[in-house]
Amino acid sequence: MKKINRTYLAGIVALIFAAWVAWQTTLIPERLVSNEPGPKMFPFISAAGIAVMAILMMIFDGPKEENAPYLDKAGWKRMGLIILESLVFCLCMQYIGFWITAMAGTLMFILTLSSHKKINKPFAVIFSIALASICYFGFTKGFAIPLPKGELWEMLNIPMP
Repeated sequence: MKKINRTYLAGIVALIFAAWVAWQTTLIPERLVSNEPGPKMFPFISAAGIAVMAILMMIFDGPKEENAPYLDKAGWKRMGLIILESLVFCLCMQYIGFWITAMAGTLMFILTLSSHKKINKPFAVIFSIALASICYFGFTKGFAIPLPKGELWEMLNIPMP
């Protein structure tokens, strides 16, 4: 019997988790206001995103060396760095605000996750700015959900959008 590749195993687990999230989302009561997306929208988007990424992972990161460690020493260091970056991201969001922190954080995560792969840095900067702006203005203007503007800007009396 052939051993299953760890990438496929992780993909299958992620697909099962996505199905569970989608199933749990169906248990959320129907929306109360007819002109808003309601509480089911984001969990369904998350479940679909997890499923798509799991399938892409299984397709593009398929069979490799079976004896290679899942996380080598450099991988563990990178995972620790990502956890540290996530904590810094959360702290900076309160003091610098979501919009600027999301721009810097997205770029930081792109550079960390690319590790040894060559990336187009100008594209990464533009992508980070665009993604943070879409998220910020989508929530604050589109959904009227306030996001942290940053205590630093309030202390300096600099208005943030």
